[in-house]
Amino acid sequence: MSSSVGKRQRERQKLERAQAKAERRAARQAGLPAGGDALGPADRSEPELIDELRALQRAFGEGEMSAEDFEEGRDRIQAQLQRLLS
Repeated sequence: MSSSVGKRQRERQKLERAQAKAERRAARQAGLPAGGDALGPADRSEPELIDELRALQRAFGEGEMSAEDFEEGRDRIQAQLQRLLS
């Protein structure tokens, strides 16, 4: 059963990465700065973001994603955390 949980998590991460990529592309086309509102949903709580970061680190540690994808996801989560805490 744990493999199906891992699979769902990987699929969710793929969707999140695709959404973030589409948002960045749309922001570039609209002329917004790279760190603009295209960082992702702002209504996520700090514990949710920390859990997402933990899952991201676990997936990277298990070799389920590239270093580039990991860094991109980590940077996105950190930016959201900074916005929450400021």
